[in-house]
Amino acid sequence: MTFRIVTFNTLFGGHGDSGLGAAERWDGQMAFLKSLQPDILALQECNFWDLFGRRRLHRAVAELGMAAGFLAEANLTTGGHRFHTAVVVSDRVTVLAEDSDRTRYHHVMGWMNIALPELPGIQVELRHLHLDPFDPRNRAREIAPLEVLAAPGRLAAVLGDLNTIGGNFPEPAWPQMAAHLLNGHLRLPGEEDVSDRDAVELLARAGFVDAALAAGKAEVATAAFDPGDLPRRQDMILTSPALAPAVTNYQVHLLPVEEKLSDHGAVSVDLDLAVLA
Repeated sequence: MTFRIVTFNTLFGGHGDSGLGAAERWDGQMAFLKSLQPDILALQECNFWDLFGRRRLHRAVAELGMAAGFLAEANLTTGGHRFHTAVVVSDRVTVLAEDSDRTRYHHVMGWMNIALPELPGIQVELRHLHLDPFDPRNRAREIAPLEVLAAPGRLAAVLGDLNTIGGNFPEPAWPQMAAHLLNGHLRLPGEEDVSDRDAVELLARAGFVDAALAAGKAEVATAAFDPGDLPRRQDMILTSPALAPAVTNYQVHLLPVEEKLSDHGAVSVDLDLAVLA
């Protein structure tokens, strides 16, 4: 009795020209994601999925064979992009409530509370993140309201592209990166030139369990494989202490990188619902 959660950054929603161009990666992404058989699918960089009555969102739901999709519309960035996020759910999921918050987020946070037929009377809370890629201090502020989800007995998952390096991932060779890209990754000038991991460390201190750490796969990179970049683990699924015992089978799926479908791999975990029941 397992339940699968997947997170994946689509790289401009599977389209070229920052999302405005041809659907050059769409078909490959849909086939790959459908093969994972997710019950919860969290997608980032769903650029222009809001247009024409959210046509791309509903097309994805249909092609994935899922039950419903929910779009969290993002703020306009200084580059003119709106990096929307989406959560697509299977027919096993009953959505109790959902909405989004972009007031305190660089992009947006989508949230959803769900129920499952195998767990009568039990609610699971999801927070879908695509954190600030440029300002580590802002990332720490963005996750601050989430610490209460780690309270005893609360079943919650925080997932998405956190744009920071996960706990226990080896320190990258930052001097190899171009100087104009470093500020989004390093601690403030005057401090040691190492990765700023405040966001994930604050979540860990609150009690959240990083599924990669628990599975002994914290050193497996999920993103940043392009030439000139430094591979790192920034796509994450973290659970509250009450939900963590149900997590099994953490995997990083790198086929999207190998097939040039995205610059990110997908991350999945299975939940053993019998543990929660």
